[in-house]
Amino acid sequence: MDPLMLLFLLIAGLTGADSVYTMRQVSVQIGESVTIPCFYGGRYKTHLKSWCRGRELRSCTPIVHTDSPQEAKVSVRDDPDQQVVTVTIKSLTAGDSGWYWCRVEINGGSDTGDQVYLSVTDGSPDLSVDKQEVTEVEGDSVSFQCHYTHSQSQLKWCKAGGFCAAVNSESLGGRPVLIRDDRVNKVFNVTMKGLERKDTGWYWCTAEIWQIPVYVTVSQTATTTTITDQGESNEKLRWEQVLDAVLKAGTGVFYLICTIIAIQLHWSSYRKRGSNQRKAEGGANTNHGS
Repeated sequence: MDPLMLLFLLIAGLTGADSVYTMRQVSVQIGESVTIPCFYGGRYKTHLKSWCRGRELRSCTPIVHTDSPQEAKVSVRDDPDQQVVTVTIKSLTAGDSGWYWCRVEINGGSDTGDQVYLSVTDGSPDLSVDKQEVTEVEGDSVSFQCHYTHSQSQLKWCKAGGFCAAVNSESLGGRPVLIRDDRVNKVFNVTMKGLERKDTGWYWCTAEIWQIPVYVTVSQTATTTTITDQGESNEKLRWEQVLDAVLKAGTGVFYLICTIIAIQLHWSSYRKRGSNQRKAEGGANTNHGS
């Protein structure tokens, strides 16, 4: 392994309490947008993070903070569970080219962070992908095309955490992956097979000094989703049937009670009329006897 890549892997693999790392150099075309992940160690979960511009960490100019995540065309989002800050810059111009820092602010101490160089070019980027966000279903495959503009000798596909695979590799950290380089069309093709939910995360293409990140989301299988939906639908149907039966039974009881009351009233009225009639007849008989 060449020394530069070894150094990068050592930096990228430092996921301990004190580590902060991001891409080395990112190239984007004018007018496009870009999302850059900044990874940090567990001890910084509750710390304020910022995206600032400048060559030196101590003197860089803050653009946006995680407690105020939107500033003009730049937004930032902190995910403490995944220990990553994502920075998105929209509608890039040539003036946006320069050095930036992912900075972790430390009260009463020296801030820490890692820097990235952003190159915004009028022509084709030095390294690019068709999409920076991809969603696939577990069990399926996903393919990426990493386009480069110059002949490259160090083409790799990496995953956050330190794993990288080179051309003709068939494994990335134990997961199936197929990597082929089309030097005629200057396309670095990556295919990940048999996706699992745990494959969700950040990846990036590397071409010498350039990187371009991609976020892969592996969702639940359609079959599992269908079964779950059917189960929920059946449960809902059962409750609707129970409710309908209760309503029908209640309606039946109500009509029965009304019928009993009506019969009782009718019977009471009938008995009263009979009693009055007998009294009237008894009175008539008394007068007749007199």
